[in-house]
Amino acid sequence: MIDEHLQEEAALYASGAMSRKEREEFELLLHCNTDLQKLVDDLHEAVAMTLLAEPVVDTGPSASLKERIFAQLDGREQHTQHDGMVMTDPDSLVEWVNPEFTEMCGYTLDELRGKKLGPILQGKRTDPAAAQRMREAVHDAHPCAATLINYHKDGTPYLVTIEITPIYKRDGDLRCFVARERSVALTV
Repeated sequence: MIDEHLQEEAALYASGAMSRKEREEFELLLHCNTDLQKLVDDLHEAVAMTLLAEPVVDTGPSASLKERIFAQLDGREQHTQHDGMVMTDPDSLVEWVNPEFTEMCGYTLDELRGKKLGPILQGKRTDPAAAQRMREAVHDAHPCAATLINYHKDGTPYLVTIEITPIYKRDGDLRCFVARERSVALTV
């Protein structure tokens, strides 16, 4: 079930009424929520069908509006995910991970849900100063990025670049954090 605020944001997104920053943050949420992806796809289709069903008259929608809508429809393939993605609640407790993240670290959503990732994934070769900077940024709800050595469920170390973005509701309250993680070749 998608709450009313997310439905409003989906409508603004589909109509092109969001700023670039708002669109980027909303697209992070799209990665984490298949129901929201479906709603946006349905809204894009409805907008496109409405415009296509318009009779050809001089007072129809502008060509630039049609181009933007068709560009959005063409861009729907952008939901293909290659990076590991994690969504946490405002307290940094895991709510969702994508299959790429599970493949990267070996842990499933069921094993991670409701837990903080740091104590699970970090180990003896993890840079404590970088990990602390990330914890402080998340505590202050600031975006942050770092490259760390994390540990797979089987104990194997891997190098990962992590970007964490706080996502806010329109009323300014913190909604969640979304982390995008990309594995980097680790030299031993």
